[in-house]
Amino acid sequence: MKRRLLGIAALLVLAAGFGIFWGLSGNTDRAAAESTEKRLSTSVRTAAETPPTQTAPGPSSETRTEPTTEATTEPMTEAPTEEVIEPAEPIEPAEPDPGLSGLKIKLSGELYATPDHPKVKLRVRFSGDGFEATNEPCVLECRRDGVLLKRVENFLPGPDAKKTFTVRFHFSRYMKVSPVTMTVRLIRGDEILSEETVIDVRNDPDEVWARKSGDSHPYWIDVVRSQNTVIVYGKDSSGSYTVPVKAFVCSTGTATPRGTYSIGYKYPWGALFGGVYGQYVSHITGHILFHSVPYYSMNKGNLETAEYNKLGTTCSMGCVRLPVRDAKWIFDNCPAGTTVHIYDSDTLPVAKPQSIHIDPSDWRAGWDPTDPDPNNPW
Repeated sequence: MKRRLLGIAALLVLAAGFGIFWGLSGNTDRAAAESTEKRLSTSVRTAAETPPTQTAPGPSSETRTEPTTEATTEPMTEAPTEEVIEPAEPIEPAEPDPGLSGLKIKLSGELYATPDHPKVKLRVRFSGDGFEATNEPCVLECRRDGVLLKRVENFLPGPDAKKTFTVRFHFSRYMKVSPVTMTVRLIRGDEILSEETVIDVRNDPDEVWARKSGDSHPYWIDVVRSQNTVIVYGKDSSGSYTVPVKAFVCSTGTATPRGTYSIGYKYPWGALFGGVYGQYVSHITGHILFHSVPYYSMNKGNLETAEYNKLGTTCSMGCVRLPVRDAKWIFDNCPAGTTVHIYDSDTLPVAKPQSIHIDPSDWRAGWDPTDPDPNNPW
């Protein structure tokens, strides 16, 4: 009986111990589960901020969590692999086209024209390197006083390119002449390069034309007494004296006769009334002459200056006084037999010529300013 009770007690003790162990074991598992759940939740919340924990192996079955420190630098990542491109050959920039600014035009030739030299060859030459790169054709023009004479298309104005233009002049006896401007223009698109030169046009004097024509009396002389003006006429195409060639200022006198006469004898120096002298004397009629303003002697530096300043007024003793230049022209170009017509008129068919005034205090006052003598100080 006693051994039966001891057996029951032992069983109760074993059962109680097993219950305690089971309770402790259940609690431990639940605590571990809760701890694991909490740890996983925390890990999920802080995964983006805290690096994962490392579990170090050891003799204990407990898990140790190593302390962590906050990273001070960005996590290292592997650099992406880049494709290596070999450098291409360097391309040299093309030189800019200098255009017409790279060229120069030079004009040359015998730049004058006369009745004996009526054709002028205008030579055009280009220099510079403006068209070495493009060789683009241009237009080349030649103009006379702005009027187009010649136009050359598709002209290549490279270095040392040349072109000659021929310009012809047509002369007539009484044509009016003046310098002629020649212009050469090089045109490429909107660009224009131009150069100018001047051709000197020289017509022969009337006396040369008269000699060439073989006319023994090429001129007619009018003396408009009331106007103290001499007008020289040349022949028109019909042979009539209708073309005014010269107009001279003069001085006539109350004794200058009206009428139609002709030139007779001539003297380089002639004695005049009053013991004075005149240059380039051409006889008209009686004692009436063409001559210069009087001189006190046959010395070109001994002019009567006060009388010279009266040119253009009625002040002579009947002769027709003229500046030396004009008296010489009649002396040289109007041969004996040339008609001289003296008359009065209120008007002139030409502009009235003007006289020159000499300052008596000028040291050159003894000379006629128009005298062509090379020793003339004027």
